[in-house]
Amino acid sequence: MTTAASIDHAIMPSPLDVLELRAWARAYLWSIGELEPHEAVDVLATHAVRDGIDADTAQKILADAFAPYREAAT
Repeated sequence: MTTAASIDHAIMPSPLDVLELRAWARAYLWSIGELEPHEAVDVLATHAVRDGIDADTAQKILADAFAPYREAAT
């Protein structure tokens, strides 16, 4: 059996957890100029829809992740 086939799916993170972690990472990359705003957000929004996360929940996660960096910039 290969390593990928032996992964216990019970310990896999939920799509919500993954979105939150990716949002924080992309917010940081945006804050240091590595990503344009649309690059930082559009991919996450697309993946949230794909993973069945409702738009309001996804928007809240993204807003929470970007807020500290937006506030620091003002």
